[in-house]
Amino acid sequence: MLREAPKKQTIPAKTLLIAAGSFFLIALLFLIFRSKAGFSLDQKFSQSKRLPILFSVLGEKDEYLFSLYAEIYPNEKKAALFFVNPKTSFDDGDKSLKEKGSSAPSYVESVLEDTLDSNIPFKIVWTKQQFQNWVNLLGGLNLFFEPKSLHITKNYARNKQTYILDGEDTFDWMSSLADESMISYIRRLEIQETVLLTVLEAIHEKKDLLGKQRVAYLHSQMTTNLSLKEWETLVDFLKKEKIHFGVSEVPGEPMGRPKFKDEVLKANEETVKVAFHKFASELRSLSFSEGERARIEVLNGTPKNGLARYGKVLLNDKGLKVLSVDNAWDSSFKSSIILNRSGNTQYTDIISDTFQGRRVYFALRKDLGLDATVILGEDFQNSKD
Repeated sequence: MLREAPKKQTIPAKTLLIAAGSFFLIALLFLIFRSKAGFSLDQKFSQSKRLPILFSVLGEKDEYLFSLYAEIYPNEKKAALFFVNPKTSFDDGDKSLKEKGSSAPSYVESVLEDTLDSNIPFKIVWTKQQFQNWVNLLGGLNLFFEPKSLHITKNYARNKQTYILDGEDTFDWMSSLADESMISYIRRLEIQETVLLTVLEAIHEKKDLLGKQRVAYLHSQMTTNLSLKEWETLVDFLKKEKIHFGVSEVPGEPMGRPKFKDEVLKANEETVKVAFHKFASELRSLSFSEGERARIEVLNGTPKNGLARYGKVLLNDKGLKVLSVDNAWDSSFKSSIILNRSGNTQYTDIISDTFQGRRVYFALRKDLGLDATVILGEDFQNSKD
């Protein structure tokens, strides 16, 4: 007996609609998940006006050295760098960040997110060894030491003006303290700012050195929630673009602690919020880019008279304000150099262009009230002749 072929069953239209809707929802969730899993940074560089990242550095035995809250503005090619001193104490008590040790980076993240009403999506923490490995892979850091710099520590005596410091030497310099006074911590933070700015500039200057394998190695030498893909995107951006940086610090009032016979920097969260937004707003303003706001001194580093005054004329012609001219502490400079004193790189880049690309060193000294020190050497004297 022959059996009838089964009749084809018609799928109801309602079922088809439900299936299509489910497929669309799954596809949407997949795209969202994929974005969070590794493509969010690409999107932020192409779409976002700001990219927050928190950097922290730990020293020996998980000592907390400092943090850097950075907001990168990709479209403007600028970055606001907001440094955190380990002697800072926020509103919840007198305990300093230094005393929190290895838990300080996550605590700083929580406080800054609450204070600035902003999520910090990306975090990077370096240990001592990891940071040293970073510096070594970059070929060392080219740094300048003047007589008033803290250049002698128990491990190293840096008696020349310029050195290329390896990782161990760099970390020794930026982690050493003259003593436990508040002024020593403030001065050391300037050294740490000097080092971090030099690292960021080195990524751009040595971009040809940083191939994919080396970038992956750098990623392995830190604790971060950035995926390798996101890290490559960030490094590619820093390699490609010349970023103008601005530097400031979390403000705090010195407050004595009789029990410990020391001081902490007591930070008020509302004051911190106002200070950061004012700093970031000024950095991004059009007026900030104008050279007239720069504070510059020009020093003659040769025995020839009148060199600093001539340098002032050149800068004035470019619309750059020179506050003072004088003789340098040494009259045997072979090469002219520019020292960045405030961390604001917009001005020192303009000055460097004015002097045919003379090298800029970071040598932050906030107590001078300057953005830059220009030291004219024999090469400038010869070009003037």
